[in-house]
Amino acid sequence: MTNLLAKSLPITAVVSYNDYMAAGAMSVIENNGLSTPRDIAIIGFDDGLIARYVKPRLTTIRYPITLMAEKATELALQLAAGTASSNHPLRFSPTLVKRESVNTI
Repeated sequence: MTNLLAKSLPITAVVSYNDYMAAGAMSVIENNGLSTPRDIAIIGFDDGLIARYVKPRLTTIRYPITLMAEKATELALQLAAGTASSNHPLRFSPTLVKRESVNTI
């Protein structure tokens, strides 16, 4: 984030790899006299605890981790027992958790 701001690019939004990196970006933005979300909107991933406690609270993408773990466990047990069905892919839908780090989506 520091490098991007140093280049004076017209950045209006950042999508971070995870919530912790988003929180770090928010800190750098504030330290440079800018504001989230007024100047730069930020979205994180994972919906970690930090997303609820940074100011402004972080808009994030939440994956259905529990469901993914359950399906992975079921598949592992089926493979071990030799009862796994066809190799069809499983698809999981993430959820956008709207908080305060983005003005408009």
